[in-house]
Parts: sequence; structure tokens; C-alpha cells
Amino acid sequence: MTPEQPPGPPARRNTGSVLGLLALVLASGIVVASFGPGLLVPTARSTSTSGAAVSSVTSSASSAASSPTSPPPLCAGLTAAQILANSKAANATGTVPPAYDEQMLMGFEQNFTSGVSYNVTLRAQNDTFGFGPAYLLNGLTDSGYWYQVGVAWDLGTASGGRFVPGFRFVYEVWDTQSGASVYPRNGGTLPARFLANDGDAVLLTLNMTQDGQVAMTASDWNTSSRASAYYGAFGASEFLGFKDKVTSYPTSLLTEWYHVVPYLCDGETVVYSNSALALASAWMRIDEWNLTGVSTTQFFNSTAVGACCVFDTGTQGVGFSAPAVYESVSTSGTTIYSDAHEFVTP
Repeated sequence: MTPEQPPGPPARRNTGSVLGLLALVLASGIVVASFGPGLLVPTARSTSTSGAAVSSVTSSASSAASSPTSPPPLCAGLTAAQILANSKAANATGTVPPAYDEQMLMGFEQNFTSGVSYNVTLRAQNDTFGFGPAYLLNGLTDSGYWYQVGVAWDLGTASGGRFVPGFRFVYEVWDTQSGASVYPRNGGTLPARFLANDGDAVLLTLNMTQDGQVAMTASDWNTSSRASAYYGAFGASEFLGFKDKVTSYPTSLLTEWYHVVPYLCDGETVVYSNSALALASAWMRIDEWNLTGVSTTQFFNSTAVGACCVFDTGTQGVGFSAPAVYESVSTSGTTIYSDAHEFVTP
């Protein structure tokens, strides 16, 4: 269950900036949900109960624990194909739509009564195309609706290679029975300006209100900026963890970034944290969807055409018997890690 009070400002933890072997450039971005199918939706394909399972091309995924004082590097071990793809991104010109959906996710296994809150440290990072990531908190209610709230940087649009500059408050609600986005009504998130700076701590909250709605809120501890959106809860009383509801719409934390070419790791450290809540277990995954309809063979060892998959770790369960010990999942030169209180991504 969630703590009675939301977490306070996160303590500064010296995770540092992870430097790669090269000066890496991410060809990436986030697009509004009207751009294409499944956008902003982390898809747990190997365990989803809705629809047939989709086979995926896996890529040397690994899961291991590391010491509490020496978390694993976020970016390491890039292949020659990845370095080549990075070079293509760095030297590209013109207007190109971002159509590779990179998802780094930690799903909760427990249920949350009434609400869930996490801090996230915002990073103003983007590629030479100008696209940046979204930092998101997601919640699936027992009435079957999936709520998403977060802050995005240099948000990509559905209009080719353009983006909306600066930090933006983003939110969206999905009906998981139909798979349709239901709020905002015109489809996709409606980005609103959000006063924040690189490195700020922002509290993301999903709360069920007394008047029968779910409040989706972002609050900046540094600038005092606050933004909220509301949508009906339809009688819901809790947010469901992955054990009670195996779904493609998990209650979770998510760093999501849409790219022009397949993902390459960056060195910026993004930390989600809740010092008041100690998780006993969770699950993590890294995957990337190819929404171009063109094979990614020229970049990686994938023959898939269409949505699935540049790479996919599958769902990796982790336990936190030692709350301060990091557990990690890695693939394709990228590592994410978590302990009982934190989730860390590039």
C-alpha cells in the first residue's frame, strides 16, 4: 500500500553521470499518441492476457545484483552496429519522424490503495534531431482504466520531425478493454508548459479523489510549479499490481523515448524514488518497438518488419530482500537498475 503521506523531496544520491566509450548521440523522441499505435503504452507481450502472444527477437538480456555503493553503468558494451547507427543519427539532416519506441520500465507487483506517488529527477536531454524523453508514472485501476502522468522534454509531435520545446506536463487515460485512448478526447496527450529546470525533482502522483475521479499531478519541488488533470475513476478503489492483473497496461514507472533510428544509450542518470515506500519485489524490462514498417536488419540482428522488435529483454522479476542492493537488467549496451526505493534509467 502507499504511504499515508506522499514522499518528500528526494535525497541527493551520488549516482553521477555515466560516460560511454564514445560521445554518444541519441536519435530519439516522444510523440503524442495520435502518431501511431501503442504509443506511450509499455507492452508486456510475453505475459499479456489480451490477444495472442507476439514472438520477439531477444538480445542477450541479463539480470544481476550489484553492490549498493557501485551501481552498474547505464551505458556500456556498444556493438559496431550500434556505433554505426549512432553515426547515422549524428549526421542526419532534414525532417524525420521518430518511429522507434524505446521503453525502460519498472512494474509494481503490489496493489496500491487510493494512490501512488514517486519523485523523478528531470533531465533535459535530446538528440541532434531535437527529440527528448518522457518520465512517466502509470496506474491500472480495478475498473480497467489505465492512467498516465509525467513530464516530457522536447516533446515530439505527430507532424513529421517537429517537437514542442522545453518541459511539458503530459497525461493520458486508456480504456484497457477496448485498447482505446479516452482522454483527452481528441486523442493523445495535450502537452502544457511546465516550469522546470534540468535536474529538478518532480513529484508524480496518481490519486483517487473523494468525488470519484483520478487526479494526475506533477509538482516541481524546486520551482513550485504544479499541473493536474482529472478523469473519472468509475468506482475504482485501487491500482493493481502485476500479480493481480497480468496486463499490457501495468502500474509502473517508465522512461520512454521515441527515436529516429534504433536506440543508443545516453549517459544522463534519471532517478525515480520514494523513500517512504519499500518495495519487496518488482519487475523490469527494456524493449523497443519498430513502428516504421521497415526491417531493422541494417542496424541489429533483427529480421522483424513492423512493430516488434529491435530488442526486448522480456519481463525480469527482481526481489529486494536487501533493500539497498541494486538489481539490474541489461540489453544492447543499456542497463537499468532498481532497489526497494529507487528505479534508475538513462
